[in-house]
Amino acid sequence: MLDIPKRLEVIQSLLRENTRESLTYAALEGRLTIEYLCYERFKLSYSYLSIEDLKNWQPKHVAQQVSEEINESINKGFTLSISTEPLSGKSPINKEEYESINYTPIGSQSAINLNKLHSFWHGLSNVALHIPVPTINSGDISIYGDTDKIRKKITDFLSYLSELKDGNLLMGGSLGKEFSFNCCSCETLIKKPVKLLTSQVVANCINPKCNESYLIEPEKNNDHEITRRIIKFSCLDCKKDLDIPLNVFKDLKFEQQLNICCGECQSSQTVIMRPLVKGGSG
Repeated sequence: MLDIPKRLEVIQSLLRENTRESLTYAALEGRLTIEYLCYERFKLSYSYLSIEDLKNWQPKHVAQQVSEEINESINKGFTLSISTEPLSGKSPINKEEYESINYTPIGSQSAINLNKLHSFWHGLSNVALHIPVPTINSGDISIYGDTDKIRKKITDFLSYLSELKDGNLLMGGSLGKEFSFNCCSCETLIKKPVKLLTSQVVANCINPKCNESYLIEPEKNNDHEITRRIIKFSCLDCKKDLDIPLNVFKDLKFEQQLNICCGECQSSQTVIMRPLVKGGSG
């Protein structure tokens, strides 16, 4: 996990230099630190959530999606402890019995405030990492922002970051029941928390080199139905059906071409992305 004391020292040393250049660089280091804090939480849950499943790339939203879909504790503060004595007989059955056991702390996870981090992420960029688009009243264009504003924003961020420095562990993964299956193309294990599967869910293969995706239907007869998301073609030469993963086509632009090779006869055909207009009934 991120070495926060080290990040504090890097940014503080730049702040002590107190030049326009060092303050600008300190703002950049702060912004990168925020991105790392959020993205490392995504990495812990990558086996449940591929990049293709992300609804937004911004750090706050990535960490929030992990919290909502995979592990609601990923942004919370807590201490993990282990019993100092072996349990004999039956296991504890209620909160009181668990709390009566002696424990030794193993480590703690610091809580992160995603809204505050998001505000710092934008704020550091606004005061130091963008040159405003000039207007007729702008005057001269400056590479650097207002040093007082930059210093204040960095100091505020360092104060918040200091609150996180005592955390020494991160807990990833799903804490509830899971549903899993292997990708039909690359055999990568795809996992989803069962709590997400109360309605149709699209699951993309987590292998970044694989284009497969699947539609998972809600549980019926004690099982979930999995449908491979494909577009069907017919080979123009041997007439064999060709099943092409839907994700292959999602980034195609107007008039862009895609070559498809038949696995049976090795012939090649070209697909061109063009709109189709269908007339309505009168």
